Amino acid sequence: MDEKLLGWEAKRQKGAYNCQLSPLSEEEQKFLSLLCAEFSEFSKTSEISSEAQAKEAIEKIFLKLTKKEGIDADEEQKEYLQKAALSHLHGFAPLDAMLSDNEIEEIAAIAINEPIRVYIRKKGWQDTNAYFTTHEHLIHLINKMSRPLGRRITSQSPRINALMPNGSRLHATIPPLSAGELTIRLHGAKKWGVCDLLQSQCISADALAFLWLAFQSDSSVLICGNTSSGKTTLLNCLLSFVPLRERLIIIEETPEITPPHPHRASLVSNDDLKINMCDLVRDSLRMRPDRVIVGEVRTPPEVEAYVETLLSGHARGSYATFHSNSASEAIRRMCNLGAMPDDLASLDFLILQRRISRYCPSSKKQTEARRMIGIFMPKRHERGELFGFDLLPIFEYSEKSDSLQKARGFEDAMQKISQKLAIPSAEARKIFVEREKFLASLTCKDAAEECKKIQKFAYG
Repeated sequence: MDEKLLGWEAKRQKGAYNCQLSPLSEEEQKFLSLLCAEFSEFSKTSEISSEAQAKEAIEKIFLKLTKKEGIDADEEQKEYLQKAALSHLHGFAPLDAMLSDNEIEEIAAIAINEPIRVYIRKKGWQDTNAYFTTHEHLIHLINKMSRPLGRRITSQSPRINALMPNGSRLHATIPPLSAGELTIRLHGAKKWGVCDLLQSQCISADALAFLWLAFQSDSSVLICGNTSSGKTTLLNCLLSFVPLRERLIIIEETPEITPPHPHRASLVSNDDLKINMCDLVRDSLRMRPDRVIVGEVRTPPEVEAYVETLLSGHARGSYATFHSNSASEAIRRMCNLGAMPDDLASLDFLILQRRISRYCPSSKKQTEARRMIGIFMPKRHERGELFGFDLLPIFEYSEKSDSLQKARGFEDAMQKISQKLAIPSAEARKIFVEREKFLASLTCKDAAEECKKIQKFAYG
């Protein structure tokens, strides 16, 4: 019997992330293969829908097989073999420990017999002691993860992008597109709030107070940044500034936006049904939205969809995230993807996030930080070099102080907000100062409590 029949293995590997499964000998692999075959037969006549039922069945089959094969397993061996069997049959072996680790942001398998790698928050990429050893198990695991969505990867359909039940994003390809690879971006058990943004130094209290006023004043905002810079996390946090009584329509390719508002509807595009984001945007305009969120904008149809929300006037504010390395690049790419400069004039504010790599020569360690690099106000200008645009900086990041600082466009932006709220400039400035103080002193145990305090402070 092939020792790789399980399709995965854990090795003794110093310095690697431990997948919490014990390395198995050739005999133990063969024994577990027999156990899995027996379990498969047993499940044909007995319903096994829960982990407890699977665990009970495994214990019975384990006892039966050890007697039949004349195996004398001690308690320690019994424990780790049954744990491996449960993970293989009912879980996602060898990924279970990684999927439940809140410090892990990404899981990546790049090939058979190569170590599975994880991206650990504040540490970066690290090898694990877990390996896929057969293409069959990799494909089986991918399909097991995507089964709740009714999706399946095959040689005729060798690519899959899906959302797992826990909110994590799954991407995978198999031959002929690749040798077989899997990437999972973990959703994270803890939902971030504005307190987390402040504590991580991603943003300053005064910049956050400004964005609070921007969202309250029905301004439309585009959040830009490089990969994994925290664009979606920021948008989720900023939506807590929108009154809870308002109706939000969320349009995405992969569901990631989770606002606290009870009156919300989430629409997801579907390539198989040929329903794209433009179709859903047009539907949303018939749904009486107060705010429209278009998730991640990447392609010409998605840019068209976002611009349509800006121009339609049906919603009081439109929001989206967009990949770019600078504010000017965002405008340039949006125009190159089909947006007309005159249409983008309806965009009120642009936020730039960045994932920054940092190297410490003394410790020889490389770390990452997420920072808001700036908040900008696009202004149409006949002599503007950027498709007729000037980007007026409201807040800009100072590398020296590692913080956001007010910039030359702050007063103009506050004037714009006071006009949108129909209040005097002095009153808008007073509210801004009050909210800056409130945010600087805000402490909460979770995002839900934080949202309640924000809503009570702003809207009574």
